[in-house]
Amino acid sequence: MPRSVREQLILRVAGQVFADSGYERASMDRIAALAGVSKPMLYAYFGSKEGLYLAYIERTGGELVQRLVGADRGAGSAGRLRAVIDEFLAFVQEHSDGWTVLFHELNARRPLAEQVGELRADVVGEVRQMLESEGEGEPSWAGLRPPASEGVAEAIVGAGEALANWWLKKPEVPRQDVANWYVGLARAAISTATVRDG
Repeated sequence: MPRSVREQLILRVAGQVFADSGYERASMDRIAALAGVSKPMLYAYFGSKEGLYLAYIERTGGELVQRLVGADRGAGSAGRLRAVIDEFLAFVQEHSDGWTVLFHELNARRPLAEQVGELRADVVGEVRQMLESEGEGEPSWAGLRPPASEGVAEAIVGAGEALANWWLKKPEVPRQDVANWYVGLARAAISTATVRDG
C-alpha cells in the first residue's frame, strides 16, 4: 500500500478513536490495531500521538475551511449564505467524527486548542467577508460593517456549532430541515444588525 494511502487510512481510523475516546484516553495501540499497522509504524509516520492528532486536525479542519470558502461564490450574498450552510451541514454529516474532534478541541488543551481556534477564526472571517459584501436580491443584505459584521459572524458560527452538535444526537432529522432552521437563525441575526455605514 502506498504511504499516502496508508496515511489517509490511519488518519480516518484515528479520527474515529479520538472522537470516541478524546485525546487523552485515545490509545495508539488501538489506532494501530484498527488501521492494521504496527505501533512503530504510527510513530514513524507521525512522530507521536500529538503529531497524529495535529495531522488529523489539519486535514479535517483544512477540508472544512476549503469547502466553506469554495461554496457557490457566484451566488449573491443571500444565496451564498445558503450555500455555505448547506456545505457546512454536509461536512458534519459526512465527517461526524471529524466535527466531534474539532469542536471538542475548541474547549480543550493547549496548544492543540489554539490550532483549532485558528481554523474557527478562518471560518468566522469567511462569514464576516460574506456579510460585508454588498447584497443582491434581498433588502437586508446591504453590506454590514464592523462591529456589526464581527458580532453577527460570531453569532452565526456559534449557532452553527450548537445546531451541528444537537443534530449529531438526532441523525433522523433531515439535513434540509436543519439547513432551513440555520438559515432562519442567520437571517434573524443579520436583520437585527442595524448599524451600517452611511
